[in-house]
Amino acid sequence: MFTPTAIRRMLVLALPLVLSLPLGARETLSVAWSHWPPFSQIEADGELGGLDVTLTRRILGEAGLHPTFRNLPWARALHLVERQQLDVAMGALKTQERERFARFSAPYRRASFVLLSHRPGPGEPDRWQGLERLTDLCQTTGLHLGKLRGTRPLPLSEECPALRQATEYNSDDRLITLLLARRLDGVIMEWQHAHHRLEQLGASGFTQCQVLLHQQPVSLMLAREAVSEATLARIDAAIATLPPPGPAFATPECRLDATPPSDDGGS
Repeated sequence: MFTPTAIRRMLVLALPLVLSLPLGARETLSVAWSHWPPFSQIEADGELGGLDVTLTRRILGEAGLHPTFRNLPWARALHLVERQQLDVAMGALKTQERERFARFSAPYRRASFVLLSHRPGPGEPDRWQGLERLTDLCQTTGLHLGKLRGTRPLPLSEECPALRQATEYNSDDRLITLLLARRLDGVIMEWQHAHHRLEQLGASGFTQCQVLLHQQPVSLMLAREAVSEATLARIDAAIATLPPPGPAFATPECRLDATPPSDDGGS
């Protein structure tokens, strides 16, 4: 018969083994989040919420997994997934480079990138009305555009001088501030985040969507050592049961649509 002291000693010795088990065996996955409304945010009741958080909880729950959320900047989350020290990053774009160290679920939503402008004031000319095609926009000079530093929201940006020359800024809030102050003619942003922020500021009526630039599918990016192919299949099966996005997350209506008719959202 084991004494209490012997039992405690056995538990101490066994704990490192338990912690070293594959996370799939423990049915728990660590998930990164950062403040990115309306996709991930602290709600008024103090609880973590947002579209990505809600969908991830549902997807992993139906796959028999339990998410534990960690507040991490995106660059840090990507680094930790690569080092197999974080299990899941939400809202990820599948790339060949990332597939070296991660598995990707089926897409669970689409991100829309748009070109937003401020509305002309009373008596002001609307310089955008003369741009009836994307080629007109691309060849326009003198447009002061901005985008988030490091983003590549449009595959044809390299072929479009007006977009390629957009000035980079460190935050979306800065872009919106400059747009509303009329110091920028337009900004390239993820639509849902821009719309959410403008509504918070009571300024959605002061802007208009000029061009739907690009749509891309986003997935759960999972560290390779965190999930097996069988577990990934359960996650994909859960994604297949998701309802279509509600009206608040529908594709934005813009004056011009730069996406090809056959575009499936890939990049």
